[in-house]
Amino acid sequence: MGAMVTVMSAQEALAAGSWAQAAAAFRVVAAETGDPLAFEGLAQAAWWLDDAGTCVGARGSAYRRHRELGDDRGAARAATALSWDSLLFGLGSAVALGWLGRARDLLEPLEESAEHGWLAVREAELALAVARDPARALAAAERASGIARRRGVPDLEVVGLALQGCALTSGGDVERGMSRLDAAVAAATGGDVGDVMWMGKVCCWLIAACEQTQDVVRAGEWCRRVEAICAERQLVPLFNVCRVQYASVQIAQGTWEEAEHELTSTLRRLSGSQRSSRLDAVVQLGELRRRQGRFAEAEALLGQAEFEPIAVVGRALIRFAHGDAEGAWSSIDALLRSTPDENRVARAAALLPAVLTAAAAGRTEEATAAADELRGTARAVGTDPLLALSARADATLAPPGEAVALLRESVRRFGLAGLRHDEAETRLRLAEVLLSSGDTTAARDQLDSAVAELTALSASAGLAEARRLAARLGAPKAGPLTAREVEVLRLVAQGLSNQEVASALVLSEHTVHRHMANILTKLGQPTRAGAVAYALTAGMLPDGLGDPRPPD
Repeated sequence: MGAMVTVMSAQEALAAGSWAQAAAAFRVVAAETGDPLAFEGLAQAAWWLDDAGTCVGARGSAYRRHRELGDDRGAARAATALSWDSLLFGLGSAVALGWLGRARDLLEPLEESAEHGWLAVREAELALAVARDPARALAAAERASGIARRRGVPDLEVVGLALQGCALTSGGDVERGMSRLDAAVAAATGGDVGDVMWMGKVCCWLIAACEQTQDVVRAGEWCRRVEAICAERQLVPLFNVCRVQYASVQIAQGTWEEAEHELTSTLRRLSGSQRSSRLDAVVQLGELRRRQGRFAEAEALLGQAEFEPIAVVGRALIRFAHGDAEGAWSSIDALLRSTPDENRVARAAALLPAVLTAAAAGRTEEATAAADELRGTARAVGTDPLLALSARADATLAPPGEAVALLRESVRRFGLAGLRHDEAETRLRLAEVLLSSGDTTAARDQLDSAVAELTALSASAGLAEARRLAARLGAPKAGPLTAREVEVLRLVAQGLSNQEVASALVLSEHTVHRHMANILTKLGQPTRAGAVAYALTAGMLPDGLGDPRPPD
């Protein structure tokens, strides 16, 4: 009777979100009775505590005990859970697929049950995460939903619907995919999903789909909502996933200081974790460093996840920035060859870099094929970010007259989508094409806008390119600024605060503040970004004043 009371107490603690209490209770019962359900409960509590060793070990014990007791259905349930947890905690896709196959073998001769549906769910998840095959994932998710309806399992039905949405979105059918995800999230947050893990995962899948399609406004709204749920119910692992997703949104939007804070904080929290979310945070921080122009740091971070698509593209773009177009193209080509054609949205993220690197490497045929594919996906999906990427790709291969119109359309679409860094980079390309066409006035206008945004972002690589373009627009002018004011403004252009400028120049912060006030007055500009943009395009910021960051 004492053991039964302990089991009940453990289950109550688990349902209440008291993970440590539940783990302790399940551990006692498992040791005293060898009950496989106690091992399953211990694994679930350890999952929430981010205790990888206990979670995976308890799942394995549950599997063995079910087998000893002749319960193949229970053993299959444990094997199904192990398939995902093996991937989640870094044991590798081969181990994950092995457990998935074992669960399938155990369930095949048995009458249909909820376990068959949850197996289909894991098949869908692994099809998306490992094989990157949305068609296979969709078939598995539909199978899960069908079993759920026949067996009357509400959680399973909602999860299956959400995975259908993920698969459809990845395959390029964004409208239908997001519709199913919306319905699933409404059900999950409305109380139709009793298991908080699955409720949280359904919400995270919607945010991930928004990230894929670069719907940053919608992703940001959902991140904040899910964070509130996680904080209220102490769902720490899901909270960490949400913070990484939110940081990705912030990187795309251009709120880089906030993104850096989110990512570094998350990495501190996950310092001892084996979860894949830690690697996701590392990749996102690497992508942020790349966009900032801090290439050595970016390379070190992205190199920790060398096979992740974002890392592959990021490292290729760093090689491209260093002049290795052929090497950059080779990396992106290998990524595209390993990504199924059906996974249209994932492929789209690599297609503009493919066009840029292939064209620079003299591979016109390959660049044209990538641009054609991106155009087809953009028209099918119809979102502003993809249409902007497509226009930018087409402009790369178009003659100057056509390129101007395409780049203007790309700038417009990036602006509508709220993708500030992409918009600024595209304005630089537009300024370059306009300058080559002889329209220096329009080129300077575009450069002014780009520099103002790049200054606000502290994007040093973009600003260095802007300086080179400004030099082509005209020789440096003396201007109304003193030599000290030029020094101050040059450091501001590199993204330094007044305090950091004061430290670099061995001045008081008050003196720097006074210099900035004089600079704004002399240049007739209301903001620091406006002053930098004006001075740069007017040729008042020649190279040679030094960069406070160590060279990459």
